[in-house]
Amino acid sequence: MKRYFAFLLLASSISFTACNRYYYKPTAINDPLFTKGGQVHAAFAGSIGNGDDKDDRDRTYFTDLQLGFSPINHIGVVGSYSTYAYRPYDLTGTPADGHIVEGGIGGYGAFGKKRAKLVVDLYAGGGGGVLTSDVDMKLRKLYLQPGIGMRSNYFDAVINLRFSNIKYSDLDPKGHDLSYLIDHKLIDTFNNRRIDKGSITFYEPGVTLRAGYKFAKVQLQAAFALPVTPISWHYNGIRYTAGLHFNLEDILSMGSESRPGNNGEN
Repeated sequence: MKRYFAFLLLASSISFTACNRYYYKPTAINDPLFTKGGQVHAAFAGSIGNGDDKDDRDRTYFTDLQLGFSPINHIGVVGSYSTYAYRPYDLTGTPADGHIVEGGIGGYGAFGKKRAKLVVDLYAGGGGGVLTSDVDMKLRKLYLQPGIGMRSNYFDAVINLRFSNIKYSDLDPKGHDLSYLIDHKLIDTFNNRRIDKGSITFYEPGVTLRAGYKFAKVQLQAAFALPVTPISWHYNGIRYTAGLHFNLEDILSMGSESRPGNNGEN
């Protein structure tokens, strides 16, 4: 058992530091953990990674902006904007950039006492973006995201089991010939597949932890991607981010509690 956990730790470390040229990486998971209508949540997170080994001076950068709003009890609306950037230390290398916007709607239920609640939710949505790299492509994404978590004044935790369907289009080889596309597995002649034909489904579990007090919490998240559909091209199956999560309704309620004549009850 100890050897098994050591192997998992080593595999995660390799996935975290590797930045070979890849054409997909999971986006951050947006789960606000709503407990009632009228709540508004926002989060900003990101990460910086290095290259293929500890001495590699290439860099990768990720940023995520997330918003969520519950207009009425049991209904939530979410939106996200994610970016990816790869910057080779060698100026003759080819940089890469990715941008994707996502939106979704779903339902949730909150159970338990006022100070700590169990939250079960389900969101469905989609989005689109662009990838600019050694080749350029557009991306379309559809997802289904169930989750279960706990929300309290000091600590939140949520586990999500997202399924994402990805479709690439408008492949621009940017002057690269057919042999280059075959070498990079963008065209799989053996299985008669290419990256911009058909769609790919990924199973994307994730874990999010938040700690702080009420309206402001530090957020740590790990999101993973495992292909359900066979693929030949290179992808990166893990995304670690750290940032801040804000419960804006708590900021407003604290302001109302401080007004004269308000006893602080809600």
